[in-house]
Amino acid sequence: VRGFIRHPVKATGHILGHKMEVIQGSRKRPSYMPPKIPKHPLQDVELNMNEVLTYSDMKLRWQWTTRFSTSRMTIARHWKPMRTEFPRNKPTCAFVWHEDMPHRTPQPELPDPEHFERIKKQELFCVFKSSVYHQHKVTVGDIVQAEKLHRRDAGEKVVFGTVLLVGSKDFTILGKPTVPYAKVKATVEQQTLTKEMLAFWYKPRRKQSHFYRRRQHVTMLRIDEIILTPDEDPADPPPPKPARLLDLWANRWLDPAEKEGIEMIEGEDGRLIPKVAQIYDGLE
Repeated sequence: VRGFIRHPVKATGHILGHKMEVIQGSRKRPSYMPPKIPKHPLQDVELNMNEVLTYSDMKLRWQWTTRFSTSRMTIARHWKPMRTEFPRNKPTCAFVWHEDMPHRTPQPELPDPEHFERIKKQELFCVFKSSVYHQHKVTVGDIVQAEKLHRRDAGEKVVFGTVLLVGSKDFTILGKPTVPYAKVKATVEQQTLTKEMLAFWYKPRRKQSHFYRRRQHVTMLRIDEIILTPDEDPADPPPPKPARLLDLWANRWLDPAEKEGIEMIEGEDGRLIPKVAQIYDGLE
């Protein structure tokens, strides 16, 4: 039997506890446990007493009724409370001059326009994300070893827009969670493999073991430019082609055989595009 419970509400902030689904009993199907105080056989008229032949049968019936319950409660799954932000806030940032620290008031996203020339002369560094899991702290001219960027050849230009932090010796821009107007431009140097990593695999007490070598696919990037002021490069990269949207929605590169059943129509330029591209063009 499954049920839902919540942790008690915390006193500070009135935070609602996590919601959990629990299973009563150590087994999947809880065993039937009668009440601790059973009915007397003379009062239990639902049971046919003619079938109780011996004292051992009577004792067997009563010992299960007087037994304490040993059922335990196990957690099946739990849900963390979701934040009620609909729609979610757009990313913002805070521009902090080091000479003004420590500060006690909220800082603006951008400094005064008169300081833009001073910012351009600075040697910048930044922290950007090349994937969901990988972050890189770089400056202009660095060579970065990132995870493999699929279908990218050497010499191609790549723009990363998920910048978490930008800084120099005079200022720091803290992303909340990202800096919306910052970009990182890079060039793909090569698609290569890392050096061999030797791993040892074994099973204890079974006399099974072996060594194997593994090489990881990586992409080498050269950081060309860190764009900070919005007037330097106001244009966003072009939206993906309609056929590319199918790969983005599937979160993988689709095989040509998988695209055969997708309904295609003729676009404005005369090429065949998916019909769903009329609903969403990938601009967001």
